[in-house]
Amino acid sequence: EAGDPLDIDRACFEPDSYVQKLLKDCSLNELFRHEEAKKKEIQELDSNMQYLVYENHSKFIKASETIREMKDDFQRLEDDMNRLTSCMGDISQSSASINEVLADRKKQISQLCGVHHLLKKLQFLFELPARLKKCIEMGFHGQAVHTYTKAHHVLEQFKHMSSFLNIQRECVSIVCELKSILRKKLDDEESTTADIAETVDLLLELKEPPNHLCQQFLANARQNLEKDLDTAQKLQQEEESQDVMKFVGQLCTGFLANLSLVIQSCYDMFIARTDGKEPGMAEEAQQVLTDFVQSVMSDCLQAVEERLKKETIQLDSAMLVRALDKITGKLQVIDQLLPSAGTSSSSQDLVRNIALLHTKFHIQCLKQSFTDTLMSVRVALATSKSTSPIHGLSLGEQCTLLYSCVKNGMESSLNNVKEFIKPTVGFSLMMRTFRVEFCLEYVRKGIVMDLIEFVLDTAKTFTEPSKECGQLSYPPTLILTLSRLLHNMERTSISYLVSYGDEKFPPDEHGPVVATPTAEVLRRAGQEAQTLLNHYVAVQGRIISQMIRKGLDARDWLSTIEPRSVRSVMKRVVEEVSTIDQQVGSLYEEGHRKDQGSEGSRQTYSYSLNQGKGYPYSSTMDSSLLSNIQKLFYERIEVFGRVEYSKLSILTGIIKIFLKAFIECVRLKTFGKFGLQQVQVDSHYLQIYLWRYVSDEHLVRLLLEQVVSSAIERCVEPQLMEQSVVEAICGHN
Repeated sequence: EAGDPLDIDRACFEPDSYVQKLLKDCSLNELFRHEEAKKKEIQELDSNMQYLVYENHSKFIKASETIREMKDDFQRLEDDMNRLTSCMGDISQSSASINEVLADRKKQISQLCGVHHLLKKLQFLFELPARLKKCIEMGFHGQAVHTYTKAHHVLEQFKHMSSFLNIQRECVSIVCELKSILRKKLDDEESTTADIAETVDLLLELKEPPNHLCQQFLANARQNLEKDLDTAQKLQQEEESQDVMKFVGQLCTGFLANLSLVIQSCYDMFIARTDGKEPGMAEEAQQVLTDFVQSVMSDCLQAVEERLKKETIQLDSAMLVRALDKITGKLQVIDQLLPSAGTSSSSQDLVRNIALLHTKFHIQCLKQSFTDTLMSVRVALATSKSTSPIHGLSLGEQCTLLYSCVKNGMESSLNNVKEFIKPTVGFSLMMRTFRVEFCLEYVRKGIVMDLIEFVLDTAKTFTEPSKECGQLSYPPTLILTLSRLLHNMERTSISYLVSYGDEKFPPDEHGPVVATPTAEVLRRAGQEAQTLLNHYVAVQGRIISQMIRKGLDARDWLSTIEPRSVRSVMKRVVEEVSTIDQQVGSLYEEGHRKDQGSEGSRQTYSYSLNQGKGYPYSSTMDSSLLSNIQKLFYERIEVFGRVEYSKLSILTGIIKIFLKAFIECVRLKTFGKFGLQQVQVDSHYLQIYLWRYVSDEHLVRLLLEQVVSSAIERCVEPQLMEQSVVEAICGHN
């Protein structure tokens, strides 16, 4: 393909056309700049070309020198190889001549060596009895056995010769003595497991019956293992404060190390040995060894579990997990040596039992901590003044204290028990299902959900009927505080606690976080919070109601004097309501007040004998009929209704209860003229102060109207006091 003739980098470049185009398209200044640029490019190209020529020239010179040196080296190597070939030929000729000269002597020397070797064997056989006796005297029983077994087949082969027969008889007598010594050593209580294994191995080399030796070996090993276990237990009992790692370390280096040696020795001597073994011997020995290991491991695991149980009642899990990991690692080694003993399964059961006991201890501590904190709050509430903070803490701060006890305690416990599933813990990796079981059952359900359920159950006990028998044994503010605690838990706290446990303890370390279901516990928390709040309203309403009833019972209303002041019980009622308002206000928000459209209960309301709820009072009208007509309107007020989580709703519920009780108490009394007027003054006083505590001021007015109306019905001489006088009396009070 033809290129562009104006492209300076192509072979088809035409300089004249290129120059003509530049003269045509460019100005004079541009031509000067273009000339300068081309000069610089030409200079750079010249410089690069000179550098390349110089570099190639240098490399060529170096290559020439290298080739010259290699040529000289190859010449020297060729001369050396020629000399070496000549020398090797001379050596071969000399070696052949020497072999030819010494061939006859070599044959003679070989015959003499054979005779010498035979004489040494004969000398060994003739000296064998003496050697055996000397080894026995010096205690080298292993050497004696090896020496005898080495010569035994030769003596059997040549026992038809009298000289060899005598040697054999003498050796058999010595070996019988050696067997007796070895059996005594086998029964010696001071013999260690290694000594017993060595002794049994020697007796097997001496063709002793394997079945009997296997049983005797395991019986003696059992005694030594029991000693190791007793030593560890006694030391633990002598030092009550001994570190659990010291106990486990001693058990691993003593009992479990010796047990591993017993298993390996028994396997090598009775199961894996092939020489002179009877048919079925390996299977029988395998079963005997399995039964033996299961028996001694049962005692060992029981001792370990008893010691680790003492460690489970410590909040710090690190030491317990380290001890458990070390012991299970050693048990895993034993399981690899003898899988048929089921040691792996036993060690997994041990881990599960200890982990379960430890998590149960943590939940017990958490429950006890919450119970103690709740008791301290209860005592502080019972002993403090109603209007003063409790040890510098308000009710809201006491509620926070209770939740902090739950939250901080749970977080601390979860951080402790997380040691069980750390990546460095061997048994957590070895047991495939342990992590799932531990995270879901032991921690999430056993600690997190169980603690939340305990808090709900504990709060529920304060609403049970048995608690209401006789005088209240706990301050009502405690019920109020618990209701707020459960309300907060329903809204945010339970979700936080559960999600914290879910994040800390995922069943799959590398998988997604599986959330714990919380719908049921949230529903129950809301239900218990509502029950507590309703119960608090009922308790406070009942307390003030009893105050009002006692105030009514303490006066003769037929013969009382003309009222000059508000009764002190009414003042105490207002003070009590004010105190409750402060207490509730420290826990709950204000709430919403209904718009009255007027001054409502704050206006002065005058009672009249001829006016009552829109129905004229007449002496000719049956009073019971009038009472029933009025009840049709008053009964529309729901006294024991659902209470909302707000200060106004709570105070409204309490006020409705004790005003309803006030009405019922008035209906049980008979009033004179001044008694009726005293009730009128008291009702007006309550009307002045109670409106600010309720969500609907109209309720206060209706209920107080009913109080006065009921007093009118029960009055023998119904005559009300002038409203201005009532207001003057209440104004002075």
